[in-house]
Order: sequence, then C-alpha cells, then structure tokens
Amino acid sequence: MPASRRSRSAVPSSLPALRPLALAVFALGALPVWAQTGAASEPAPAVRADAADGAAAPRPAQRSLDAVTVEGARESATTRLPLTARETPQSVTTVNREQIERQSLTSIDAVLRNVNGVAVSFYDTQRPLYFARGFQITDFQIDGLPAYSNNTNQEFDTALYERIDVVRGANGILTGVGTPSATVNLIRKRPQRQFAGSVSLSAGSRDFRRAELDLNVPLNADGSVRSRFVIAPQKRESFRDRYSEDKTAMLAVVEADVGSNTVVALGYQRQKNDPKAPIWGTIPRFALDGGKIDLPISTSFSPSWTRWSRESETVYATLEHQFNDDWSLRASVARTEGETFSLRTYGYGRTTLSPPFINRLTGAGMTLYGAVGGGSETQNAIDTYLSGKLHIGGRAHDVVLGISDYHTVGRTDGYTSLSGWRYDIPNIYTWNGYAPQPYYNKTGAWSEQTTDQTGLYASGRWRLTDALSLMTGVRLTNWERSTSNFNTAGRYVSTTGVQKVDRKSTPFVGLMYDVTPDASLYASYGRIFNPQNYRDASNNPLPPVTGSNAEIGIKGNLLDGRLTGNFAIYETKQDNFGVRDTSVPAGTLPDGSSAYRAVDGTRSYGFEAELAGFVTPRWRVSAGLTRTKVERNASDLIYANFPEYLLQLSTDYQLSGALAPLSVGGGLQWQTKIEGFNIPHPILGTVTVTDPPVAVLNLRATWKFNERLSATLNINNATNKKYWANLDYANYADPRNVMLTLRAKF
Repeated sequence: MPASRRSRSAVPSSLPALRPLALAVFALGALPVWAQTGAASEPAPAVRADAADGAAAPRPAQRSLDAVTVEGARESATTRLPLTARETPQSVTTVNREQIERQSLTSIDAVLRNVNGVAVSFYDTQRPLYFARGFQITDFQIDGLPAYSNNTNQEFDTALYERIDVVRGANGILTGVGTPSATVNLIRKRPQRQFAGSVSLSAGSRDFRRAELDLNVPLNADGSVRSRFVIAPQKRESFRDRYSEDKTAMLAVVEADVGSNTVVALGYQRQKNDPKAPIWGTIPRFALDGGKIDLPISTSFSPSWTRWSRESETVYATLEHQFNDDWSLRASVARTEGETFSLRTYGYGRTTLSPPFINRLTGAGMTLYGAVGGGSETQNAIDTYLSGKLHIGGRAHDVVLGISDYHTVGRTDGYTSLSGWRYDIPNIYTWNGYAPQPYYNKTGAWSEQTTDQTGLYASGRWRLTDALSLMTGVRLTNWERSTSNFNTAGRYVSTTGVQKVDRKSTPFVGLMYDVTPDASLYASYGRIFNPQNYRDASNNPLPPVTGSNAEIGIKGNLLDGRLTGNFAIYETKQDNFGVRDTSVPAGTLPDGSSAYRAVDGTRSYGFEAELAGFVTPRWRVSAGLTRTKVERNASDLIYANFPEYLLQLSTDYQLSGALAPLSVGGGLQWQTKIEGFNIPHPILGTVTVTDPPVAVLNLRATWKFNERLSATLNINNATNKKYWANLDYANYADPRNVMLTLRAKF
C-alpha cells in the first residue's frame, strides 16, 4: 500500500524554514509582564467617522512617529498618499474592528459580503470569488504588501486584522499586475503601550465552535517595547453532507521604539485550513427528462476521504523612521511559505466530457472522477518608500517615492494519475457517500513556476488651490515568469512558459475639488496590466491584458458630519484578453499547445452610491446601491454570475431606559436576477437559465453586561432562503445559520 494512501493530510505539520524565528517572536510576545499594568494610561484615541459603515477608526497609539499624522488620514491602498476617504478620488469602503465584532464577521468572505459594490460568488467550498465592477478581485494586500495566492491565502481570518480597506478601481501603481476591479488591504493588529486583552467564545449552527484570544503585553515599563499575540481556532460542520472544516489563525508581533523617531517591528503570522469532504464541482440543475431536479441543499458528491488543505506562514519586519516634520521612510519585508494538498472528486456523466443528468426515478446518472495534487509556494516581498511634503508656491504638496520587489516560486508536485479511477453512484437519493479511495503516489517529478516583479513608483498630491488638488502617479514595472520542469529522477528537463514584460507603465491621475466645506467633487483614471501565457496562430506571444478605470463622483457630509456619503459613475475596460482561436485546430503550435487570439470589448459601467453614519446618537445606518452593466466578448467566459444591481442595507439601534444595554440591528442584501449562459441541457443542448432576484436578511442583537462584557447573537439568512450562488458553475448559497458570541475585554 503506498504510504500516501488514506493519509489524513499530505501537508507537513510544520514549515521548518520559518519555525525558529516564529518561536522567538512567540516567546517575546507571551512574556508575562503583569507588574507593569500600573503604567500611566495613554490618552483616549481620537476618532473620525469616514465614509463607511463603522468607518470611525481609532488612531494608532501616540508616539513620536505619529506626531505629524493628519487626523483621520491613512495610507492610500492605491497611491500610498496620506488621504482620508473623503480626499481619495476613488470609491472607498472601510470595515473596522468595531464593525467586525458587532456583525461577527470572522472571515474576509463575510466582510466582503458587507462591502458596497462587491459581488460574492464561488466555484466551490474552497474557491470563493469576489467581483467589483464586473471583474474578479485578485489584489489582496496585508499591510500594503501583496498577499493573494491561488494556493495558500484565500481564506483570511479577521481575528488578525484591525481593519480592512476596499478601494474600487484599477491599482496599477502599487501592484503593477492585476485586474481593474478593486484592492483589498488588510491591516494587521499592532502592539500598544498598555497591557490589554480580549477573549471571545462563539457557538452556532451545525456544531460551529470558535475562540479568539488577543493579548497586548508591554515588555518594559514605558511600553516602548511591546508585543501582541492573537490566536483564533475554529471548527465547524456544514449543511453539506460530510463537509467539515478545522482552521487556526495566529499572529505574534514585537514592536519597539528605537530612539524618538524610529519604530521597528518583527512578526509572525500563520493560518491553517484543513477541510474534509470539500465540494469540487457543481450541483446538477436538470434531470434526464429535461426538467429541474431541485436536489437538496445538502447535496455533495465528495466522499469523506477527500481533502483540500492549505497552510501558510509569514515572517515579516517593518521599519518606520521620521526624519523631520515633513519626511518619513517606511521599509517592509515579508517571507511567506505555503503548502497545499488536495484529493478531490468531481461528478460527471458517462465521461468527463458529459454533464451529469440524473434519472429522476432511479437516481442514476452521476459518475465520480478523481484528482490529486499538491505543492508549495514561497513569496519574498520587499517594499520601501519615502513620503513627505514639498513646499512650493506657498503650499505643502504630498509626495511618495518607492521601490518594490516580489519574487514568487510555486512548486507543483507530480502524482500518479487518477484517470483510471471512477465510481458510478447507483442512486444519488440513497447514496451514503461511499466510494473506494483511490491509490496514489508522488512520482518524484515536479515543476517550479518562478515569477519576478520589480517596480518603481511615484505619486503626489498637488494642492493647486485651497479647494483643488491634483493626484498623479505612475509605476514602471519589469515582470517575468518561467516554469522549470524536472523528471522523476529530479533532473532538470526543460523551461517552458517564458514571459517577460519590460518597463511597462501604469499611470493614475485624479482631481479633488472642495465645492463646500462639506462636499467635494472628484474624477480619476487609472490603468493596470496582466501578462498572459498564450500565443497566436503565428506562434507570437499575445500582449498583456490591459485594464482601465475611469470615474467621477461626489463625496460629502450630512447632519453636521454624522453621516458621510459618496456617489460615483464609472467605466471599467479590459482589452487584449486571450481566448481560444477556434479557426485553428487545437494543439497545432510547435510546442503542441493551442492558438489563442486577443479580444477587446469587455466593458462595465454603472454607478455606486453609499451613505453611512449616525442618524441620531443611538441610530446607526448604512446603505449602498450599485449598478454594474457588463458588456463582454462572447468568447470571454469567466464562469461566474453577478447581478446588475446590488443593494446593501444595514442598521443598528441602541435602546434606552431599562433596555439600554441592548442594541438590535440587521442587514439586507438584495440583488437583481442573475443569468447563466450555455448551461448543458439533456434535450436542448445548451440553454440560458435565470435565477430571480434574491433578498437575504441578517439579524443581530448585542447585550452589554458592562463596558467589558457583552453577548452578541447573529442570525444570517434569517428567512432560510434557498438560492444559487453561481449558475455557470452551479452551487447553492448558505442557508440560515445562528451564532452566539460572548466577548470579554480586560
């Protein structure tokens, strides 16, 4: 019997290259400096409400480095300029710690479901999909460094983060490569000077169990050396048959003031997701007779031995230095190592080219086929930038100059093929999930895809008048990728897929005009590119996909600043997208691959409107409406569906009198119909299917026993609405679930 057969997980229990440093960080972060709890308290953090539900955000702990920080200003996720949401010439939403806890948003998936303008879909349980302005969101950052990975970092746990910023539009300045959709920047928690902590315990539907521990420990009397430790284990069963998940997220960081003007930090972050019986593939929509089959929401074609595990660890360090009142330097470095393993089954018909059509009477018609895979990924990221002010013409202008370098190596291990394994499910109505587990082995062969990207970037905010500011920015990017192939003896065989892009420029320009002290008009335009590994019929490489975003809008305050709002009209484009050239037979290029052609014409346009804040001191509201109309080339298939209109409503009300400890609220997410095209049908060949408009209601209530102890009840999809999350890659969305969280702060 091969050693790998019936193994609970093919992912090693550790990533040895990072462990020694991780343990050192953990040890420092966990030192019990209890005797220092009598140190002088810090002043209460200043708070400013910017345009987002719960966007009121505390400033960092006071120290010399923060002395010149503008109240409410943050580093922009697209330009690195110090801008408030009001000053940013793009649509911005911030989800802060208070909102994360109030709504019990334990994952980035839950967060993005509450962000205006973001459409959430997924292929299956381990492959969520997020779209903005008609394009998939691929730009995920942690503290401004790229973090998105197809293999290891898809399911971020919010316990490690202070806030999440989402900026819609193209982000070519900081990422260089990507799509013109949105940037999601997750800001890690940082150590503070005083001892503090919190612990929460959650329980919910389908044996959901979760705990969070957050400890802030100063390591000397004045807190100039300080640490923070966060850990969040979670387990849950599922409404899907046999599916369950075991995940853990952890953060340990030490931060120190070096003199009066320099702050350094060293941290370690880990996340492990280990699901059992994950969904891979789709749920049949039609029976063999051509009618809808309407299978139960619990339907799964994954036996209990299937796996799809991901594990990643990051060691990171930062240095911040304030030269004077105008100029500062920030340098960040991070190394991430991740590993994956998957043993999956997919439901087809008689062959892998035949969709499954179930016999309504006998339950026959579904055949399982298997796949196994695994590998690792290592990413080294460095980013250094200088930010400051230029005093020209009697005005202070903000400028940023930076350089970044990202080096990623993704290894794909070779496994014995499972093409000969199949299992015909006798009757899906009575099937108990049994299928014989296939045998597999690592072959010893592997491939390594290496990607290098270096960029020089600059941005500036030029104050032309008291009311008018011009934002400019540009990035020059060198990018290259290649794949090295090794045989079963470990010997190098070949290099394939060589791609290279030199000195590609991606510009950004924006205007902000303060019409009144409470209202500003803006306009912006940005570009981005994305290389593609395709060749045309003449064997010439296709040019990179180019994306752009243009928008105009207005931002402002209402009710003496208690409410903030914005409205934007946008147009987003993508050209040079590679699709199969069907005029040329498949596999006829010199290397045996198929010819592709570049198509233009993918375009989305529409508007975004958002309003958030307090109508009264006790009544908080948030409302967002988005329209996205997509015009896509007929050959440009993305296998995801999103509606033309999205509506997000949220409210919370703090009661008074005897019920003063109670706050109640809820949210409504409504979308117009979605359509799926070329869906297989047993009689008609392919058809267009439509899912009607959907409204999902979430409810919540919090009881504060005192300032340090509270209990929160969340009911998601309170009406237990059954609907499709995706039509082209059909799977059901989550049904009703309930979660109760007890949170204590000390």
